[in-house]
Amino acid sequence: MLYLALANEKSLFEELWEYFVDRYFTLDMPYLENFTLGTTALNTLRWLIIGITFGIIFASISTVYNKRYIGEFVRKLMYEECFNAETAKTLYDLGYLKSPGIRGVIKSGGSLSRWVRCVEEDEFLAEVEKKRAEYEEAHKDDPKKQRFKAPEFKRDCNTMHFYLPEEKKYAAEIKFDDQGANVGTAVLTVILAIVLCAFIFYMLPDVIKLIDNFISVMKGN
Repeated sequence: MLYLALANEKSLFEELWEYFVDRYFTLDMPYLENFTLGTTALNTLRWLIIGITFGIIFASISTVYNKRYIGEFVRKLMYEECFNAETAKTLYDLGYLKSPGIRGVIKSGGSLSRWVRCVEEDEFLAEVEKKRAEYEEAHKDDPKKQRFKAPEFKRDCNTMHFYLPEEKKYAAEIKFDDQGANVGTAVLTVILAIVLCAFIFYMLPDVIKLIDNFISVMKGN
């Protein structure tokens, strides 16, 4: 029984979180004479505001991550003048062989792949397209031919050679410019976003009540 009581008892963090949410992120609507906002509408409005706030926070953190961390790798390629397959270099050559973040992004084939190319992957894709064309040609008169199944490129961060296509150089300089993108700016943005969110929750009921009063005046009540 004691175990169940302790299990059901809320932690201090949970109590503080509930107080924080109820105090600053709950819409306490006043009495409205001309229209009503049901529970569903209020919950939708509440989560919309919270969603926008978290969107701002995520965008701020993502910007710092991309410009400072991922951008450092892109800027390193530009500094080493790795602009084509002939000048491409490995992670070891660039000093990122033991960087778990860069290795992870490369393996996932995420946003970095839109900017940075890999020599081995380029050659692999060219060979796949060649085999696709040969397959299509060999089976062009076969009505029951199966769809060509392209093999998946296996990323080996230890041997792959990377470069930034020269035509993307100037766009990359703008995209990954780290001017103003620092942890302090991100923290300040997070704080301001949360404060603004709380302010909106605080002021919104009064604004809605003001609209309701204006409608009453226009109706001559």
